[in-house]
Amino acid sequence: MPEDLDHSTKLAFNRTWLAEERTLMAWIRTATSLITFGFAIYSFFGIPSGAGHGLTKRHLGPQMFSLGLIVMGLIALLLAVLQRRIAMRDMKAVYPDLSRFSGGEVIAALIGLLGLFALVVLVTNL
Repeated sequence: MPEDLDHSTKLAFNRTWLAEERTLMAWIRTATSLITFGFAIYSFFGIPSGAGHGLTKRHLGPQMFSLGLIVMGLIALLLAVLQRRIAMRDMKAVYPDLSRFSGGEVIAALIGLLGLFALVVLVTNL
């Protein structure tokens, strides 16, 4: 952080940056929940049960719903990262020398990759 900024401005920047990071982490939790619920629903309805389960016609309703949850989680994650990037770009326009590493964006990328992997696995098993 540049030394020519006063103490109040530095603290305001820190509060704003941390608020953006907390917001991103909240969206990551939401997206992770959607992806996890989608995968769990898909797995639950994929378990054969009862006598003659192999003779019954397979319904795609629950599987399609679960794939929708996974896709919704991935879209929420993408939009959250884009929102954070826009906010950080606006902050950087006012204070160009201020920048920080975001652990939230790294976690978002890892959860996104995990969600894409789950989506590909489930789509190939339809």
